Amino acid sequence: MQSAYQLSTIYQILEEKNITDLHFKSRLEYYFPKISDLFEKLYLHHLKKEEALKKLLEILLENFDKRDLSLKKLDLERVQNPNWFSSEKIVGMMLYTDRFNENFKGIQNKIPYFKNLGINTLHLMPFLEVPEPENDGGYAVKNYRETNPKLGTMQDFENLAKELHLNEMNVVMDFVLNHCADSHEWAIKAKNGEEKYKDYFYFFKDRTLPDEYEKTMLEIFPDTAPGNFTWLEEQKEWVMTLFHNYQWDLNYKNPNVLVEMIDTLLFLANKGVDVFRLDAVAYMWKNIGRFNQNLPEVHFLLQIFKMSGQIVAPGIAYIAEAIVAPNEIIKYFGEGDAAGNECDVAYNATFMALSWEAIASQNTDLLRKSMNVVPKKPTNTTWINYARCHDDIGLGFEDYLIHELGKNPLQHRLYMLKYYCDGQENFGKGFRFMQEPNGNARLSGSMASLCGLEKAIELNDEYQIDLAIKKINLQHAIILSLGGIPMIYSGDEIATFNYYDYLNEEDKKHDNRWLHRPMMNWEIAQNLDNHPIQKTVFNSLKKMIEVRKNTPAFEDRNDLEWIDSGNSHLLVYKKTDKTGKNIWIIANFSPYETVFASWFIGINKNVRNLLTDETFTIQYQNFIGSYTVLWLEIE
Repeated sequence: MQSAYQLSTIYQILEEKNITDLHFKSRLEYYFPKISDLFEKLYLHHLKKEEALKKLLEILLENFDKRDLSLKKLDLERVQNPNWFSSEKIVGMMLYTDRFNENFKGIQNKIPYFKNLGINTLHLMPFLEVPEPENDGGYAVKNYRETNPKLGTMQDFENLAKELHLNEMNVVMDFVLNHCADSHEWAIKAKNGEEKYKDYFYFFKDRTLPDEYEKTMLEIFPDTAPGNFTWLEEQKEWVMTLFHNYQWDLNYKNPNVLVEMIDTLLFLANKGVDVFRLDAVAYMWKNIGRFNQNLPEVHFLLQIFKMSGQIVAPGIAYIAEAIVAPNEIIKYFGEGDAAGNECDVAYNATFMALSWEAIASQNTDLLRKSMNVVPKKPTNTTWINYARCHDDIGLGFEDYLIHELGKNPLQHRLYMLKYYCDGQENFGKGFRFMQEPNGNARLSGSMASLCGLEKAIELNDEYQIDLAIKKINLQHAIILSLGGIPMIYSGDEIATFNYYDYLNEEDKKHDNRWLHRPMMNWEIAQNLDNHPIQKTVFNSLKKMIEVRKNTPAFEDRNDLEWIDSGNSHLLVYKKTDKTGKNIWIIANFSPYETVFASWFIGINKNVRNLLTDETFTIQYQNFIGSYTVLWLEIE
């Protein structure tokens, strides 16, 4: 395709602006014609296309000029190591700033705590200015250029980011792309009838077009926010609101919206953000008669975001928050000529849900089967591996794979919900989230409570306490050894229970996901000697993180090999470092001691378990304890 912006035009503008940085010039020359081509695909007949493209070029120049020299230096270092985020040295933690330690200064004060545990990447949950009291946990943004006053100023955030960088730590932030709050400046201007800003959203005078859209749209929160459009009584119009009625969907069919959001992202990048979690990306483009997820235009938009970032701040990485089927999530890394030129990181959501399924069923067949059908991702991209996050646990398994195992998909999901929510053999204290008429639902609950520790302690059942601790350790051992970025949820390192006080908070009591978004318990965290169970969990995790960082095989090199050991209780896989050295991970997903064969390692081989430093000789059959994980290397 002929680029709308020729290199001669770019050279002329660089000369006019007196831009002399050779690295920046070469990146602009390489990426901007590609961005221009994508503009042609998205906005071929749009009257504002050329104006928006020219504005984008100006924005890239302005933001690079404003970028701090220390960040430019870091960019160049990372360009030399483009998959820096795939290193075995990276270990993340996600947290709500206020629930962890009040504000940005409070986070800064806890840097020694993170370093003691081994955490070097912090995902700070949404911290920009939001309306009160309802803001969807921070995902309804009122102002992208101001922080939530409760957490501190933008300068406080910048100070935190600088201090993290000085301590060789990274900061991840949520960038909400699909929608903004109805109190955002753009939305207020649209409410006041300004046509420019009405075109930033999807407005309709009657239900004719909304009804057509609805035919192919999912309902994201059918219980609390049914439908995808909200009636504005004062304006006598409908507006598109896929998530909640106070979150208006942005209209990316208007190129000025795209340019504004790129400018906003680069503004935040210049404040010290290392990684952007691009929220709800699957929904960014809507067409009548087409399913409202994963449209091709979404990928064009993400490529423009990524390449704009590559021009100004090439050290930044991007996470696709697209909780979709494996054959769709893989596309968010980029396909064909765009492979590796879209998002750098994606959530390994299927694995997360299946790890809980394997514990409930004491069987890893579905987990292994599902992983074997996930397409291979491009070079220099990676997964976030996690046992849980701020969201619910969706049971989004592939039905056909469950059928192949001779099980009924709905009944299998209902079994899982009963296992985790009804206090059966697991002692689980989870809650059903967004339950459907057929009983199917998603799952809420903290790791410790889902693993049975909360109830076991209530009953003073030493056996169940031991099993629960083992299950927590198993989940952490898995996410730390898969490769990619392990992301631990704040509080799980000290086995925090469900947080029931959310029921007393007016803006939270209707959403039981706050059950697993607890306030950090510093009385426990700072006095672990007085809390032996929590101390055991903390020290086990700390040891695993330390071993991971000293094991090059745990870098993500697309080398993960799933092994069918012949024992359905076991999950077995192999990681290999650059020198060819192998690490075998063997995890027992059952509450019983079982055995593993020797064929995939080799009989009579002397091995060392990296987690315990114990050595033994592999026999024909070898024992492994209940919910135990081995990280084995040949001596």
